[in-house]
Amino acid sequence: MIQRLHHAMARLGQVFAGLLVQALGSAAAEMWASLRRGLMIVAISIIIGVVVAYAALASFGMVELLLAQWRPDDGYLHVGWHGFNVNWVLIPALAGLAIGALLSWLAPQPPVELADVIHAAHKPDPQVSRTGGYVSLVKSVLALGGGSPTGLYGPLIVLGASLAASMKRFTRLSPHFGEMALGAGVAAAISAAFAAPLAGILFAHEVVLRHYSLRFFAPITMASAAAYVFSGAVLNQHIVMLPILPTRSAGPVDIVLLLLLGVAAGLLAVVLMRALDRLRGRMAALPLPLWARPLLAGLAVGLLAHVAPGILGPGLDVISAMLQGDISGSGLLILLLLKALAAGLCLTLYFHGGVVAPALFIGAALGGLAAASFSVLTPLTGYAPDSGLFVLAGMAAMASSMLGAPLAVILLGFELSQNYAATTAIMVTIVTANLLTSRLYARSVFEPQLLARGVDLSLGRENLALQAIPVTHLTATDYVALNDTVTVGAAIDNMARARCAEAHLEDADGKWGGKLCLYALVGRDAQARAKDFIETAPLVLEATQTALAAQLAMEDFIGEAVPVLDDGKLVGIIHEADLFAHARMVTRSIWQHDHDDDVRNRAAFDFFDTQKK
Repeated sequence: MIQRLHHAMARLGQVFAGLLVQALGSAAAEMWASLRRGLMIVAISIIIGVVVAYAALASFGMVELLLAQWRPDDGYLHVGWHGFNVNWVLIPALAGLAIGALLSWLAPQPPVELADVIHAAHKPDPQVSRTGGYVSLVKSVLALGGGSPTGLYGPLIVLGASLAASMKRFTRLSPHFGEMALGAGVAAAISAAFAAPLAGILFAHEVVLRHYSLRFFAPITMASAAAYVFSGAVLNQHIVMLPILPTRSAGPVDIVLLLLLGVAAGLLAVVLMRALDRLRGRMAALPLPLWARPLLAGLAVGLLAHVAPGILGPGLDVISAMLQGDISGSGLLILLLLKALAAGLCLTLYFHGGVVAPALFIGAALGGLAAASFSVLTPLTGYAPDSGLFVLAGMAAMASSMLGAPLAVILLGFELSQNYAATTAIMVTIVTANLLTSRLYARSVFEPQLLARGVDLSLGRENLALQAIPVTHLTATDYVALNDTVTVGAAIDNMARARCAEAHLEDADGKWGGKLCLYALVGRDAQARAKDFIETAPLVLEATQTALAAQLAMEDFIGEAVPVLDDGKLVGIIHEADLFAHARMVTRSIWQHDHDDDVRNRAAFDFFDTQKK
């Protein structure tokens, strides 16, 4: 019925556009079409925001319900051997076994992660698997309810992206509107999960889309606002993670110590990201079937929980305790180490979850540990560090370094703490940590994953677009192909008839034998073998290469064209002019993609000027 209603509305819009064309001309119809598309994407954004908000609240509620059935209500903040508890081993292992069964037999789709969403946003048709996000969220809820020390924020972002892909298919949106929907889904997930609509807007632009375009701002803002309003006003249940902190204004000593905390957070983030990358490779090489990998992770988590049960689940209640200074320095150190180890195993062995919550947990523990260390000097200096401020700064620094989102996390810190003084102080920590992380390793934990797939986000949007185009899409067939037994005279005659200065030799099996240049043949014996005068070390491209690789290879090229080979056979040539014309077209299309509203506005002004005349 919904689909019939959609078709009826589309038909009504076409009729109305036809009437406008008859009454006011084609310019008015273009304005109506632009307005209709804008209203549609805004409506889709609101729907995405509402659905993601409900999914976030339901998911967190389900995880809390599952954990409450078996995790201890008291003593979970205590660090030390608790005595063997069979449930702490059995339940994570069973959850891992269930996820292994889902991965192997019931829902064998490849796991969709936040890195996949970022990659999708930079494709010509930006969308992730329509079912991958839903399946990933189910697996994550099951894993976290079974004790996985990861988080739900990443899976919720993937859910928002999958919902955007579903809406794009249902409404038949064009690819650039699909990118808007994807950004809206990401913003809605952050807004609903953290009750932070401003951070959601900035996160979508800063981490996923990697650009700031005015025409994307409206749908992303609507989705983020809808998620926030729906979860708070309609469901009356914001997901509040942090208590409101009465933090004092930061003085000069606080700023210096927060800067040192930023250095420690940046270095720790580099160590953790490198370790995660290496651990992913080691775990992939294990001779284990897919179904057994989450089981192994569940067993490991259950054993580690006997020393620190606070690592079980997302750990939001433990972070709240850290903010209030309820955990000792030694306890914070053990929680930090065990959380990092357990989360690393779960993230690499498909015991599903996201990386955001572990980063917040580890950062909070680091900040609390720093405050405890600095408080040792209180009897000598009289300076008493504000533990809540340092925990908040550690969380922000670690999360921003791992995610590559310093601006979004600054806003997130303000929206969560509702404390302007604290936000101003932690900016020093965030900037320092991000500076170290980007210089010593990568901008975020996702960049190495994407580089392993051959996607380098540092290239820029134009180069990424060229990287997605196979070189065979740009080849021409206006070349001269000659048998490798041809004489010099015959080769010159063939090139003269084709009005070109280059020819290509092929053997009896169709293999490429080299490139002939007219200048090398002029003045030679007409009966000599042309093969003896082929160009030495010519530039050759393979059919598996991309347009970007061709552009880089041909920067210093001089000649007519470059041959493209597939398994040693000539499949076409690339003219330098065609390649760079295509590059200019890509640049122009991206500009139009970002500034389409400006173009339409100029057309609207022209229309109104015409009407006045």
